[in-house]
Formats: sequence, C-alpha cells, structure tokens
Amino acid sequence: MSEKVGPTSIKQWLYFEKALQFHANAEDWQALEKVNAKMISALTAAGKPSNRQQLLARKSLAAVHQAVVKQLAQAKAKLAIEMSQFQQQQDGLAAYQLTQLSGEDYD
Repeated sequence: MSEKVGPTSIKQWLYFEKALQFHANAEDWQALEKVNAKMISALTAAGKPSNRQQLLARKSLAAVHQAVVKQLAQAKAKLAIEMSQFQQQQDGLAAYQLTQLSGEDYD
C-alpha cells in the first residue's frame, strides 16, 4: 500500500509523469494542457515535500516536465517553419495562377 504523505502520494506524482509523457508523445496538446493544470493544482495543494521520497518524486516529475516543455518548444518551432513554408507556397501559387490567368487573355 502506498504511503500517503500530505494530500498527494508518490504514485500520483508518477501518474503525472506518465500522463505528461504520453500526451506529449501523442502530440495531444489539449490533453497535455489539462494534465499540466491538474499537476499544478496538486503541487500547490501538496505544499512542500515532507520527506526524501516526496522530494525525489517531485524532482523526477520536474525533470519530465522540463523535457516535455522542451519537446513542446521544438514542436512549436517545427510548426512555425511548416507554416512559413506553406505561406511561401501559397504566395507562389497565387502568383502562378495570376500569371496563368493574365496569359489566357492574350491567347
């Protein structure tokens, strides 16, 4: 049986770790946001860790959270590049279509 220390058990911190990793890997950003909000609430409610196991569990959670934030930043950067490329292609396509249409007038 898991020892409860304060309002949150060590198993619950592990649950947050796994949920953060799962939703980040699935790129399910809405679910990730929900897990993050619940995690913040749980951390706020729990207060400071009261023993070494709690401290280690939270350090592990912090490391996973930091990795997920890094992964999210990379996904955001990748999306920005893709959006820029898409915009450039749209501009080129519009120019091509305009040229094609204006050329038809002279045919």
